[in-house]
Amino acid sequence: MTTPLRTTRRAFTALLGTALLGGGAACGLSGTGGRGIIFRMGLRTALAPGETEPGHFTTDTGWRVALSSALMVLGPIYLFENPSPLQKSTTGRWLHRMGEVLAPTAHAHDTSFFSGGRVLGEWDREVVFDLLAAGRETRVLGRSPGIAGVARSFSLLLQPPSRALGAEAEPLEGRSVLLEGTASRDGRTLAFRAALDFPPPVELQRVEFVPMEVELDDDDLFVVELQPHRWFEGTLFERLEVPASGAAVAVPPESQVHRALFINVRRQTAFCAAWEPSLGG
Repeated sequence: MTTPLRTTRRAFTALLGTALLGGGAACGLSGTGGRGIIFRMGLRTALAPGETEPGHFTTDTGWRVALSSALMVLGPIYLFENPSPLQKSTTGRWLHRMGEVLAPTAHAHDTSFFSGGRVLGEWDREVVFDLLAAGRETRVLGRSPGIAGVARSFSLLLQPPSRALGAEAEPLEGRSVLLEGTASRDGRTLAFRAALDFPPPVELQRVEFVPMEVELDDDDLFVVELQPHRWFEGTLFERLEVPASGAAVAVPPESQVHRALFINVRRQTAFCAAWEPSLGG
């Protein structure tokens, strides 16, 4: 009999870590390749089309957004051998997944999440990332274990800052994502501050199977690119109530803007991947 449970982040990490080690052992026995490698893992903020500065973009609803601060906690990150459902011709599974994103509910842990196949690489901890601090430079997190081969999707977790992050996480004030900036349209400008929370269970923290196709090899750099311009799709800033003082709007959880951000940050389109071969390769 299967007992419903809510997967913890620690259990989730342990399961996928075991999958990575097991996958490498299995490949070694098969003689079909899949040698163990060490590669570098990094984070970078993607530019919106036609823009030259991270965090500056025009939304599909016509608002010109300029982020002045953008912090978040993300990780672990896992690279899978199987393609994302977005890359498949059949839509049934993807529609089911999208339904979970739009109306998430806790459910029993089963093997469906592991349809990504073998885990070919991982970054097994969380990190605080400042989307604006480095401009277009890549923040290299460190070196990660992996298995040589073609990775076709990746997944990551969004979560509140843990104690292990220490003082680095203090500016987040215990939140998962903290965004500040201005939004302008039709001669009107408002300042805003939006805080998002992604507490356990892990089923509600996952961004699953982002499409990519990269060939993993030693010392190359795998980069997760955050796309904040996609996070604000569909946002209707005109629905926010601006304080009479003109101070920044604290975007309330019940607002349309907050709901749009909460959904969009967990979509596959919120992130993408880049792979940069080492110069010595």
